[in-house]
Amino acid sequence: MTEKVVQVKVKKERPILFSIFIGILLTLLVSVAAAISVIMEFEEDGVIIAQGIAFLIMGIAMTIYMKRRATSFVAFGFKKLNLKSQKATLFYIPLLIIAIVQPIMGGLNVELNVSKIVLLIVFSLFVGYTEEVVFRGIIRERLISKGPLFYIVFSSILFGVLHMANALSGTDVVEVLLQVLNAFLIGLILALLIEISNNIWPLIAFHFLFDALAQLTNPEIADRSLEVVSILNIFYMAYGIFLIAVLVKRRKLSNNTKIN
Repeated sequence: MTEKVVQVKVKKERPILFSIFIGILLTLLVSVAAAISVIMEFEEDGVIIAQGIAFLIMGIAMTIYMKRRATSFVAFGFKKLNLKSQKATLFYIPLLIIAIVQPIMGGLNVELNVSKIVLLIVFSLFVGYTEEVVFRGIIRERLISKGPLFYIVFSSILFGVLHMANALSGTDVVEVLLQVLNAFLIGLILALLIEISNNIWPLIAFHFLFDALAQLTNPEIADRSLEVVSILNIFYMAYGIFLIAVLVKRRKLSNNTKIN
């Protein structure tokens, strides 16, 4: 009788559908905020604030969900990060390099005033926290029964597909394809990193820094967007291959230890 109850409970959870649902929900909230901004004829700052509120609402909702779902936030990767003793810290250095590619190539936008800089930083913080909690925290926890490989592939594809709307704003087919590939690859390396380190804090920090620096970069870099995206994708692929090799090696060592 007990086994049947457990089986029914697991079946009702439907982790894949739930993962797709919260991913679409986040995308929908941000899209609605953008649509309202257009209808209300908001200026650029108003659009950023509206979308920032959407991310904030989703972030709060997901935090409440995590608190009710598990007894500890550790289940979602919120572990104490010991930079002095964690060997995995070295895996995060390429993230820093990736984050500074755009400002290095385009330079910072010196025309931004202090209030706009603060707005972009706060907005990036909301985005970084919320997207990482959804894709590398909650979705990973819900798909844990499916195994690491399924989670890595599934979440990467979902992350790429849901970011496709941004890419489709472009007119050049090659640029659109590179943007979609870019979203998939970044989702892949972040999924690999959470599997290797089991710590979400560095990923939130990277996501925040990447978005903030991208928005603080000189807008003239848009003319070189194809070049920038191509360079980033090369970084992502090289970094992804390295992380896959690390993860495979760890799995082999773990299996050998269990056998012995």
